[in-house]
Amino acid sequence: MGATDPPRKALLFCTCSGACPSMEKIDFWELAERIRLELGDRIEFMALHPRLCEEDGERLMQRILTDTLQFITPACAEKRQEKLLRDGFAKAGVPMDPTHWIPVSMAQEDTNAVFEKVKAALGTAVTTAPVRA
Repeated sequence: MGATDPPRKALLFCTCSGACPSMEKIDFWELAERIRLELGDRIEFMALHPRLCEEDGERLMQRILTDTLQFITPACAEKRQEKLLRDGFAKAGVPMDPTHWIPVSMAQEDTNAVFEKVKAALGTAVTTAPVRA
């Protein structure tokens, strides 16, 4: 990413297998479709995975993370993401810094609230802090 170029962004959702009680009010299919229709022109791609913190999630991250994109990761609370996604970023050789990573907490949110957080994260400049609840 150039210093003056706006970062290209991608969304990498962790759905926590759809079984986490803190995400029971999120309809992931509705959310993904709404993002595709309303915000799709602002992202390079969107991917959903049931557990990014597991070995197969880390393999996915190793294949798709790149230092030329800024990744927005709607998932569990930001502090948990720091711990749980660290190995995936490390395997991809991409730093977990604000230039490459914007964590978005979906914990205890509903579909609309997560959409609004993702929308806000898409407007976040490279140097800003993560989107917080």
